Amino acid sequence: MRTERMAHILIGLAVGTLLTGSVAAEEGKVGEGWRLHVINAESRFEAAGVLDVNRDGKLDIVCGGFWYEAPTWKKHFLRDIKEEGEYHYDFANLAMDVDGDGWTDTVGAAWHDKMVYWVRNPGKAGGPWPVYQIDTPGNMETALAYDINGDGQLDILPNIMSAAAWYEFHRDPSAPQGVRWQKHVLPQEAAGHGIGAGDVNGDGLCDIVTPKGWLQQNPDGSWTWRSEFELGYAGIPILVHDVDGDGNPDILWGLGHNYGVFWLQQTRDADGNRSWTKHLIDDSWSQPHFMLLADLTGNRRLELVTGKRHRAHNGNDPGGNDPVCVYYYSFDRSSGQWTRHTLHEGGRVGFGINTVAVDIDGDGDIDVVAPGKSGLYLFENLIK
Repeated sequence: MRTERMAHILIGLAVGTLLTGSVAAEEGKVGEGWRLHVINAESRFEAAGVLDVNRDGKLDIVCGGFWYEAPTWKKHFLRDIKEEGEYHYDFANLAMDVDGDGWTDTVGAAWHDKMVYWVRNPGKAGGPWPVYQIDTPGNMETALAYDINGDGQLDILPNIMSAAAWYEFHRDPSAPQGVRWQKHVLPQEAAGHGIGAGDVNGDGLCDIVTPKGWLQQNPDGSWTWRSEFELGYAGIPILVHDVDGDGNPDILWGLGHNYGVFWLQQTRDADGNRSWTKHLIDDSWSQPHFMLLADLTGNRRLELVTGKRHRAHNGNDPGGNDPVCVYYYSFDRSSGQWTRHTLHEGGRVGFGINTVAVDIDGDGDIDVVAPGKSGLYLFENLIK
């Protein structure tokens, strides 16, 4: 179904091996049902991807200028990445085989050089991964992968502050690197801090959600602007999900540089007119810059997974120097209440700007890979 393809897809291959990375001895509390592995406590990169780098059937981790080989998480050089202050020119690592050669590549975006790019996996040849520019549309905090046009292939939706666009690609032997990229400019209303995608109105088409409203995709591929809500300085992504099970997609988001995780409940009257009601989930911690949906408990319902981005603005945000934390939230549809569950709090483990939930060890449950300025960590799911 097209609606299934619209979800923010976190791709993983099933593998049959146990994790043997070092178990964390970090200070702080690890939540019940989880085992914390320190992949690299010295890493300062904020974006991670999970992919089978060397095609050995095991899922590896790509983070910044390195990849970490499963199951021992041996560190390998991948490429040089520029630094500027506390930041790196590496704000996303989206896993996909761009050029169709059977080796999984990554697609990224960066704030400082304003570039959307892809990084080619050299495969058996080895060596540094070459970087190919796609576009330089402006400052970006990260990029997301959705099937926006419903053709069954993931597209790239960067969070461009000054202008909005999405990118599709097609394999073409006559094009440079065998890939042809096509840019689609979106209405200016979609620009700003925060973006996401999903089927907001239930018509089977992928819409785009912004802090100031949403873009309705029409059957001909054009867009209609709907200024129906105001989310504030939202994190990325803004999620579309039917929280309460009434058949109407709702919206979840965090204030990426302030306090607050929220959901926006969609209801419709007898004539089909939409209305939106804002609900607070948690405002006890700040900088929920990235979030995702995943079935962590195996109950076939999606939980909201998020955490504090460590020093998002170098400690200058409200609560910017408070302890980091990682939580997931479950919603009880009968009571209408959220329950917070701890993955980690009180230590060094936070959430960056491109975190991944995937069954990395192939044991049938969903694990969480958490990069950030305070290190790269893996939460092994033991709930089952």
